[in-house]
Amino acid sequence: MVDIPIVGEHLPACVLAHELLNKLSVIVGYCDLLEEDARLDPKAQVQIGAIRNVALKMAEYLNTHQCALETAAREEARKSVASPKTVSNAKSA
Repeated sequence: MVDIPIVGEHLPACVLAHELLNKLSVIVGYCDLLEEDARLDPKAQVQIGAIRNVALKMAEYLNTHQCALETAAREEARKSVASPKTVSNAKSA
């Protein structure tokens, strides 16, 4: 399990984007390996190619918007520090 920092009550968008990009790179890598496997029937190779293409499109989207996500995360952190919330750990009866 990865320790992910929490800002206020939310996961920073840039951290989430980074984690998603890591997982998408694994998906793309496995798809690349599977597409090279000559034992797979052509229909399976097409389906694997479709999975790979969707993962690449999502990674491109995240990379394109990562700066905006980081800016939003910094703004969220600034707001969180400016007006901290009190959280009660008391158990309900």
